[in-house]
Amino acid sequence: MRPISSPWLYQLNRQRSENSLENDAHCSVAIVGGGIAGLCTAYFILKNTNHSVVLLEAHRVAHGATGHNAGQIASYFEKPFAEIVKEFGVKLASDGQRSVESAWDLLEGMYKEAKLKTPFWSFPGYAGLRGYEEIVHHLHDIFSQKGVGKSAETMVIADTVDFLSKIPKKFKPYYKIAPHSEILSLLETKDKKFQAALIKRKGCLNSALFTEELAGYLLTRFKKRFQLMEQSPVSTIILREHSALLTINEHVVMAKKVVLCTNGFEKFTIINTVGEEINTAFHHMVRGAIGYMAAYVDRAGEPPVAISYLPDSGLEANKAFVTDEYFYLTRRPFEEPGKKAHNLICVGGPELDIEDTTAYVRDEHKFPAQAQKEIDDFLHRSYALTPKGKIKYKFRWHGLMGYTPNGLRRVGPEPRNPVLLYNLGCNGVGILPSIFGAARIADIVAGKKVKPSIFDPKK
Repeated sequence: MRPISSPWLYQLNRQRSENSLENDAHCSVAIVGGGIAGLCTAYFILKNTNHSVVLLEAHRVAHGATGHNAGQIASYFEKPFAEIVKEFGVKLASDGQRSVESAWDLLEGMYKEAKLKTPFWSFPGYAGLRGYEEIVHHLHDIFSQKGVGKSAETMVIADTVDFLSKIPKKFKPYYKIAPHSEILSLLETKDKKFQAALIKRKGCLNSALFTEELAGYLLTRFKKRFQLMEQSPVSTIILREHSALLTINEHVVMAKKVVLCTNGFEKFTIINTVGEEINTAFHHMVRGAIGYMAAYVDRAGEPPVAISYLPDSGLEANKAFVTDEYFYLTRRPFEEPGKKAHNLICVGGPELDIEDTTAYVRDEHKFPAQAQKEIDDFLHRSYALTPKGKIKYKFRWHGLMGYTPNGLRRVGPEPRNPVLLYNLGCNGVGILPSIFGAARIADIVAGKKVKPSIFDPKK
């Protein structure tokens, strides 16, 4: 097995030169973070306004969380939708779901306008459910989303379950009954404990390759208004009433607005000169978790798919990792120059919460044997197409994920000083929220009046 490596960076055949900040700079908007959120935010600002943009990346574009994820495209929240309704009300919750769904159209529009070539697949995705409590819980979510329209999930329940009569009658329009064999076929599993399947649009994308290609497009299309500076870590952000000063090594960038598109664990200081203190609040906005993933190659022919295998609430959580029997699998075509076409099977699930994110150094962090064992056991237990015998992994990797306290992305201006804006907090599902967040930030920067949202930062 090759050393810890990401399949997305493995495919990153970078052609452009690397520039770092070597002089002071002025711009309308400074963006901090060169992942998918940062480059998409730059795209929509440059496309929809006349503003100039300087994007500052501490290391290299797409080499952070964007290059170390599972690559699934999904529009669900990891926070139960019914809880979002309880916190914000039906209207704001439904608007929030529609906002994330709108990112599908935004993504397709980006491909069309920029003529992007990075492979992108969209298809029906599935999630497996095992017990009565989980099935009713998700039916409640589907019921709560009835005002959302086409974005709502559907559910299929096996005709062999013994609790059909117990399911509340109000949920009847939101599920169908099918043979148990059909459920197992949808989930591509041999684990008969799965008794229902959620169905919703999903996709897969090499977000690192996409982000790098988008960077090249922006540098060419908007070369007079866009500067991309890598190896340019921000150390201090000084916020004034109508502008900001960012220090990078021995240089400064003056901007009218600053957008943080980071994972939330940056080593910079925020100084607000015109209001309440922001620095401490920002650095407590996101908690960290390390996600572990592995992948192997298989024969070509099987179509792309993304499947989640959800836990039973009766299971005891693993003491070492926060898997609780939750795993996700993605299968997609994987091209390698000079080799026959084949599929890449990616699996993730094990996570490790960490209190001090500064202690995580990706290149030094070892892939735990326990995490590898859990992935092995899951594949042999649940995935019907798993090769017999020992699995020969081609890749294994890990990434630092940011979870906000309420499980929702932060998109909008900092209430203590609107010169600072956020588009951050992956919460385990990051691609579509990053894209929607980018378009929303561009509207705010353009001076458009945006409606209140569940994503609005609060004190």
